[in-house]
Amino acid sequence: MQSGESKIMVKPEKNKSSTFLDGLSDVAVSKLEQSATSLHPDQDATIIHKGDKIGGAYLIKSGTLRVYTLDLNGNEKPIYRVSSGELCIFSVNCIFNKMLYPAWVRNETENTHIISIPTQSFQELYEKELWVRDYLVNSLSHRIFELMSSIEEVTTQDVGQRINSYLVRACPEDGILRIGHQDIARQLGTAREVVSRHLKSLEKQGLIELSRMKIKILLPKMLADTSALSPL
Repeated sequence: MQSGESKIMVKPEKNKSSTFLDGLSDVAVSKLEQSATSLHPDQDATIIHKGDKIGGAYLIKSGTLRVYTLDLNGNEKPIYRVSSGELCIFSVNCIFNKMLYPAWVRNETENTHIISIPTQSFQELYEKELWVRDYLVNSLSHRIFELMSSIEEVTTQDVGQRINSYLVRACPEDGILRIGHQDIARQLGTAREVVSRHLKSLEKQGLIELSRMKIKILLPKMLADTSALSPL
C-alpha cells in the first residue's frame, strides 16, 4: 500500500456504533498500539493493485475504500466498499491463506485513516480474542449477502432498475445522496452518460431532484417499485 506511515493510537472511539476496535480487550488494544501502523493515502489514489503482496490486515479508522476489478475493456467493476470501523476482508483472507491481493483498491475520501495490523499481530488477535473471530464471521456473512445481492441485480435487472435500487439502498436518513453521476456509474459498472440520462428521466417523473453533487430522493417507495417506472 502506498502512503505515509507512522505509529498510532488505536483506542476505540466512545459513543459510536460497534466497530472492530470496540470489542477488543485492553491488552489487545495495548499490543496494537505498539505494532500497528498508520496510513494516510491521498484521495482517489489506487493504494493496492491486483497481485500485490499484503503485509497485514487493513482496518479503516475513517474514510471509505473501494475494492474493484477490471473487465476486458478496462472498465471498473465494483466488488465492495470498506468504510469507517470496518476491516478489509480480502486483506484478512490474504494473510491467512498467504495469497496475493485479488483486486484493486482506491481511496474515495479525504482524510482517510487506515490502520495496518501486521500479520503476526492479527493472527494473535484471532487466536486470543473471541470478539475478533465473531467479528470476522459476521463480516464474511455480510459480504456474502452483498455479493449475492449484486449478482442478482446484474443478472435479473436492467441498468435503469439497478440505478433505482442503488438510490434506494444508499439513501441516507435526510434523503439526500451527496454523490456525483460518475461515482454512481463506477459503482454500478456502467457509463456516466447512462446514469445521467436515467437520473434526468427520474427527475422528470418527480421521483428525485438533481443539483450539483446531490440527489434528493423525493419518493423512495415509488422509486423502489421498478415495475411502476418508465423504462430507461
